[in-house]
Amino acid sequence: MKQRVSDTHSFIGLHLLALALVVTFILGYWDGVDRDVFEILNSWLVISVGWAEFVALANQRWVDLLSGSFMLAAVGFYFATSDGRERVRVCCAIVMMGAAFSAQAAVGGMFPSRDSPTLVYEHAVKVTEQFPEIKRTKDASHSSNPSDHGIGFFTFLMFCFYRFRGNYLWFVVPVIVALGLPRLLVGAHWLTDFICGSLPLALITAAWLFHSKPGKWVEGTMARLTIRSLEWIGILKKDANQMKSV
Repeated sequence: MKQRVSDTHSFIGLHLLALALVVTFILGYWDGVDRDVFEILNSWLVISVGWAEFVALANQRWVDLLSGSFMLAAVGFYFATSDGRERVRVCCAIVMMGAAFSAQAAVGGMFPSRDSPTLVYEHAVKVTEQFPEIKRTKDASHSSNPSDHGIGFFTFLMFCFYRFRGNYLWFVVPVIVALGLPRLLVGAHWLTDFICGSLPLALITAAWLFHSKPGKWVEGTMARLTIRSLEWIGILKKDANQMKSV
């Protein structure tokens, strides 16, 4: 009974937090924060040429590949250090999070279009103009909200919070946050593209996947069927006690 109450409170709390972020954004409470954060970060591109070049390089496609590789490696390490049944649960959670990411991206595509700060402010410093020799750097967008990168990173962070344990979590989370910063540093996104756009979608996803009966039923059913199949073909040994906990 206590677990159900906890899930109910978490489910409602995550939805209320997501709603609060969206409503405060619509009412304009974040406008000043957005402007100030951009002005500070954009000024750094003028203060240090080396920093500006680093930011330009950090917004290349290779960084996206690095981010994806790190997330795969993080899951792979946890997968390798877990027992067979936990591996099954992780795989089921990944499948559900992947489906949720697709749904979030579709919902995000219905958000009103919003220009990047580098397009809004004429005085904005653009690394594409500072370093034209660095190709494929993206520092502007006509549809910055919500951030697609933010959706991916926040969705993965939710997966980490609910599946990873102990000190491993404290290592993974800061790295993921650091990998997500370049889009903000270059001015391709406002702060609220992440905080009030991507994060609410991830919070609602976490509420339904990890704190609702339908979400738990789907994941539990997938895990049980997969475990029974692996036991039937002999990959996993039957364990009645662990089967009950799936």
